[in-house]
Amino acid sequence: MLAACSNGATNQSLLPQNAVQAQQNAALSPDALTGPGSGEVPFLTVNAVRHLCPAANDPDRMECLSMVRTDVRPYAQMDGDVVRDGEPPCQFSQGYCPIDLQNAYALPSLKAGTGKTVAIVDAYGYHHAASDLAYFRKTMGLKPCTTGTKCLRIVNQEGKTSPLPQEPPPSDDWRGEESLDLDMVSAICPNCKIILVQANNNLTSNLYTGVKTAGALGAKYIGASWGSGPEGSDNSIFHQPGVVIAASAGDEGGGTHDGGGPIQPCTYTYVVCVGGTHLVRAHNSRGWSESVWNDFNYDACSGPCGATGSACSTKIAKPPWQTDTGCRMRSAADTSATASLRTPVIVYNTEIGSCPPSQCFWLFGGTSASAQIIIGVYALAGNAATQQGGTYFWKHHKGNVYDPITGNNIDPAIGVNCASTVKYICYARVGFDGPTGWGTPKGVGAF
Repeated sequence: MLAACSNGATNQSLLPQNAVQAQQNAALSPDALTGPGSGEVPFLTVNAVRHLCPAANDPDRMECLSMVRTDVRPYAQMDGDVVRDGEPPCQFSQGYCPIDLQNAYALPSLKAGTGKTVAIVDAYGYHHAASDLAYFRKTMGLKPCTTGTKCLRIVNQEGKTSPLPQEPPPSDDWRGEESLDLDMVSAICPNCKIILVQANNNLTSNLYTGVKTAGALGAKYIGASWGSGPEGSDNSIFHQPGVVIAASAGDEGGGTHDGGGPIQPCTYTYVVCVGGTHLVRAHNSRGWSESVWNDFNYDACSGPCGATGSACSTKIAKPPWQTDTGCRMRSAADTSATASLRTPVIVYNTEIGSCPPSQCFWLFGGTSASAQIIIGVYALAGNAATQQGGTYFWKHHKGNVYDPITGNNIDPAIGVNCASTVKYICYARVGFDGPTGWGTPKGVGAF
């Protein structure tokens, strides 16, 4: 369990500051800001990150792919829990609010999404899901989305409102995963309706049943922020015509299974596989810059903190719309969004640690965050009826994505070289690469 913070942060770093700065600058674009105002939240202690779910390494069980900072908490810069008239929509000096994500990806979040339904499929129960979401949205200045108005539906894996599953064991805490997912979909598509499908547990069969149920309930956009290896054969549950399914690429780096990939369901043919980036503010026309998410190289982040997954599949044939020539089989990822724990997103959850209600905000990361951001973007675009896996994105990305071209997702504990013989699986480059796919959203034209 996380300790409560009275003032939002541990202030004394255990690392030499010159080492911290050198590490932070290593993979940044030349125009990226550093230091205060950049969006960076430096690691302040050893073991600065907690994985909410243990590694599954078992195709019969799935691991949630979210992580939470243990060394620092976001602290609101104004009193009270309500956004006041005239106040900016982000009250926090650390971590990204919805308005930051909407701005970074040039999204029409406040205008689009009405009438669209996003389903989030996760394991176990989360008793405060509705009330925690309500507090997050109220604090962030987003319109309410409640069970009373049927904007939010919480169902079990069979699609029924009762009985809902029991809460998870503390060692496999999917409650944090569910809050991250709900908050990221809300951040990107506040006009969308949301269905939270809670599977009985993290057994693959139950989560896959939840994905099938989500489609049956009418959701055209489904987020699966979990995964496991070794990779299996393709699965028809993830081919629902007229439905977009996005899944996380994983948080263990790229190249081989031991290096984070390939994992299912992200490499299934008709799934949009989502990697992770490191998003900072920058001196450029966009105002932001992105590189590959890789927190492995940070001394304070023993554990380790992680890096975006990527892979050449070993089981799934190359889809006809994929045009890269290095991977003989299906390539992952297709697209990406922010996931770094050094530039985390803000999440509200009253269950994963001890905190007064007004201070239950946490800093999260992992490809769980990026997968739900991307499924929200798909809902804003509203093109589900014409989608077949990643076909549309691969054909329409040109001019509609930001292309990260710096960084890699190599785990130095494995070696200094890419574990894959296909170099672009681990290294960013101009155009398509494994860690970031074709790139991150620049509006909704690619989606």
